[in-house]
Amino acid sequence: MKLNFEKNTFFTKLIFRFLVTTMIVILIFGFSVITYFKTFFVEQKEAQINKNSSAVIEYLADSKAEDNKQEIVNWLSIIGELNEGHAWLINQEGVLEFSYPYSFDEERTFSGYETIFKGNTISREVDTEDFELTMLFVGMPVEYQGEVIAALLVFTPIDEINSIIEHIVRIMIYISLVALIFILFISYYFSRSLANPLHSMGLVAARISQGEYGKKVEIKEKGASKEIKLLSESINLMSEKLERTIKSLAEEKNKLKHVLSGMEEGIIAVNSSGRIILTNQSAASLFNFENDIRGEKISEIELYPEIVEVFQEIIRQKDSSQQQLIINKEDTNQYYLVHFTAIKLEEQNFWGGVAIFHDISERYRFEQLQREFVANVSHELKSPLSSIKGSVEILLDGIIEDPAEKREYLKMILKESNSLSHLIDETLTLAEIDAGGVELNKDQILLQELFANLQVFFKNIKKEEQSLEIKVDPDLKVTANQEKIRQVLINLLSNSVKYSDCDGKISLKAERQAGQIKISVADNGIGIPQAEQQNIWERFYKVDKARTPGERSSGLGLAIVNQIVNEHQGQVAVESSEGEGSTFSFTIPVAEN
Repeated sequence: MKLNFEKNTFFTKLIFRFLVTTMIVILIFGFSVITYFKTFFVEQKEAQINKNSSAVIEYLADSKAEDNKQEIVNWLSIIGELNEGHAWLINQEGVLEFSYPYSFDEERTFSGYETIFKGNTISREVDTEDFELTMLFVGMPVEYQGEVIAALLVFTPIDEINSIIEHIVRIMIYISLVALIFILFISYYFSRSLANPLHSMGLVAARISQGEYGKKVEIKEKGASKEIKLLSESINLMSEKLERTIKSLAEEKNKLKHVLSGMEEGIIAVNSSGRIILTNQSAASLFNFENDIRGEKISEIELYPEIVEVFQEIIRQKDSSQQQLIINKEDTNQYYLVHFTAIKLEEQNFWGGVAIFHDISERYRFEQLQREFVANVSHELKSPLSSIKGSVEILLDGIIEDPAEKREYLKMILKESNSLSHLIDETLTLAEIDAGGVELNKDQILLQELFANLQVFFKNIKKEEQSLEIKVDPDLKVTANQEKIRQVLINLLSNSVKYSDCDGKISLKAERQAGQIKISVADNGIGIPQAEQQNIWERFYKVDKARTPGERSSGLGLAIVNQIVNEHQGQVAVESSEGEGSTFSFTIPVAEN
């Protein structure tokens, strides 16, 4: 979002508002002054009328009581001339009886006169068809011996007052114009001293809102008020604290992000309503969700039903717990140990929880392999021992007397003894490597000689029409322990012979590759399923026995291969397609000349 903060626009608006406010104040003040003066002059005029009329009103009352019409008219004329206006006299019925100057031929009746006959004096401005000008009307009671016998109505023009008011208005306009010009200069100076700091503060606030924390307001105006300086200092202090706070939060967020991304355990956090608030990459890998699922309900996304049930149970219990979870993925059971920690606020109110999914499938499988290894070793030990025991008992009992048959029994005893010895040797070899007791006395080995020696070994173990093809450069050498590398190749060749048909073809090849020697043993045997290839290098692991009926194996041969190659700073690899064969390979450093 782009924020615009135009200095000129702000400055113009500030002056405009100041001038409008000033104009309103001047208008209100001028109206008040004009109203005051007009009221003052009217009251003065009214007081003058009362004063002029009161001098002769007693005589007018006597004439009215005597019903002397001529004197009444004379007194009315005196009152009218004294007040430079008209004087009327009405009776108690509100009927106009006498007037000066006389200008009414028909009978006139007035309303609203009752107040006068109660002894009160009234006054107001009137503008009627009877007069060309606006008149000031004053109504006074005419009393005789304590009784109101008539009402005197005096009308005097107020054009003089209006003229004075108009003059005052003109003066006020001139004063206002001068004041406006003066105020314009003052407001311009004041507005600039106010607008520039506010403009700077606005820019800093805009940058802070866009994430540029740490920006400071610089007040360059010398005439800036203390309040503006205090405000700018407060903004600067807020910006510094905000920068430190944001940096601290960012650091904590990055720490949490790296911790979560570096954890092998999957983490999913939900709030009390079941909405996901946090996940890590391991959880995405474990449960196969690619998009960001934060903010979505755990029950509305495509997850394994077992996981959804776990979270629903956790939210219901609102407490920490631990359980084991089994999920079927790709027709294989995966085992997870789930630790759930409840998130509670200060008042111990349940806010949500974090579930940590620890994949224990490998550990479970390893324990299973160990159990299978114990069973396999027991079986491997039991079978030859049973054969040896049975043969010895037969020979000792003297049941067999034919020397040729005795020799066959003795050969069987020797074969089973060799099998036992081989199993024990493999177990001791792995134990020795694990204990770090193997000393690799490395020499330069000519691979052509080593392969030729292995060809003799192959002829002794091959099945019927099986063949071995060797490909190696005559001068290719490696730096390694010859006995250990020979053991590696013997294990690989033995596996190829064991898992290939009677007419199978096996190849042994060595080649240079990126400063190392790559040695591979390939066959066209039964191959290894893709799902099991990652596990064949582990100890005690054996491919499905149903695929290799009649073949006895401890599951240690490839584990020994892997360990020996690692001791030579090399790497093992396998490429296999089920029903098409396998290629086992490893790399070791090339010999230095």
